[in-house]
Amino acid sequence: MSTAEKTSGGRIEVAPEALHTIARLSALAVAGVAKVAPVPADMGRLFRRSTGHDGVILDFSEGKLRFDVYLHMLPNVNVLQTSRRVQAAIVEAMDKMVGLPVEWVNVHVEDVVYTQETTAS
Repeated sequence: MSTAEKTSGGRIEVAPEALHTIARLSALAVAGVAKVAPVPADMGRLFRRSTGHDGVILDFSEGKLRFDVYLHMLPNVNVLQTSRRVQAAIVEAMDKMVGLPVEWVNVHVEDVVYTQETTAS
């Protein structure tokens, strides 16, 4: 599965791995996101047409991108606001970098990461 577009100068293809990387790095750039979480094993089986990689499940059909992003958040952040910023960051990155419409971005907060320093205070 790759996204392709024909132009007068030839064909442009974007590999799914590139889309995964853009989505993952866009999510990690949002303040409050600690890291991407592994995609739960049962979710990979549900999305047969989708590809999963590094905490991101991508589905590209009918010319639209759909993402499920699995994340760990930092403590003391507003999870709802941070998740909305992740959604906006991924949509904006796909629009600017690839020019493909994003139908939806589902954010799954799998855990909150506490460090030793956080629990000691």
